[in-house]
Amino acid sequence: MKKLFTLLALGMIGSVFAQTNVTFQVDMNNYTGTFTAPEVNGTFNSWCGNCAAMTDADGDNVWEVTIALTAGDTVEYKFSHDNWTGQETNDPTASCTNGNATYTNRVLVVPATAATLSPVCWASCDPCAPATADVTFQVDMSLYTGTFTAPEVNGTFNSWCGNCAAMSDANGDNVWDVTISLNMGDTVEYKFSHDNWTGQETNDPTAPCTNGNATYTNRVLVVTASDTLDVVCWASCTACSGIGMEEGASLMTLAPNPANDNVRIAFTAEEGVYAIQNLSGQVVASGRLTQGQNDIATSALSNGIYMIRVTSSTGDATEKLAIRH
Repeated sequence: MKKLFTLLALGMIGSVFAQTNVTFQVDMNNYTGTFTAPEVNGTFNSWCGNCAAMTDADGDNVWEVTIALTAGDTVEYKFSHDNWTGQETNDPTASCTNGNATYTNRVLVVPATAATLSPVCWASCDPCAPATADVTFQVDMSLYTGTFTAPEVNGTFNSWCGNCAAMSDANGDNVWDVTISLNMGDTVEYKFSHDNWTGQETNDPTAPCTNGNATYTNRVLVVTASDTLDVVCWASCTACSGIGMEEGASLMTLAPNPANDNVRIAFTAEEGVYAIQNLSGQVVASGRLTQGQNDIATSALSNGIYMIRVTSSTGDATEKLAIRH
């Protein structure tokens, strides 16, 4: 019987002093000082310095270390770096600290089973707020043939909210802009619309600035720094000034322009071909031309700005064509 009691006592002692692996994590992304490696110092290691140095295997600047602690113990600790070269200054009124204004440490009741603590920001009880960048979007509406009051930017970053990111045109040049704070490192999708989705641009899924989705064709941006994006034409990846620069204009004249159901190309060469492109560069109509008047049907084209390019043995010509039904 005495042996049985002894075994029970040993078992109870073993359970009282059971060790639990606890993984500590600290996010150093918002830390403005210099350091080599953070560490965890606490009552459980006699505030030893760098004996519990942390590592960052995936390079995301969230550092971690796993320490065996006694289940049920209440421990105090804090993050420091490089053998106490630097240490965090915590808020004694914060929920994760001991309330001691002189020696403000974090507090943990060691759980009964292994646990990974959530990452916290250096000197905070909370996760780090992501670093942000101010991005200025610009759209040139000078070739837009519809009516509008104000363009807007809608995207994944504002839940496609409508006119919550309305744009302005302070100097009246019809280039509209708005600056939006975005999370660094995010890949966002967006498009220009106007007047709370009364109208929206139709983008080309094969264009270099879009996502390639033929159904939901949005522009794509990887946020790497604060930036003012280049001015782009509505529904185009390029500036309006680079669309349809006229060359060899003596080859043709267009009438009427804007056109409705037909446009007439007066062609001066003996023969040639034409191609009508939208602002994204897609060919939406093409055919052959002979010298003189050539009537081209445009009834199937949506309202907007297009480019007509004609080619002959004597040269090429490109002109803008507006369709307005």
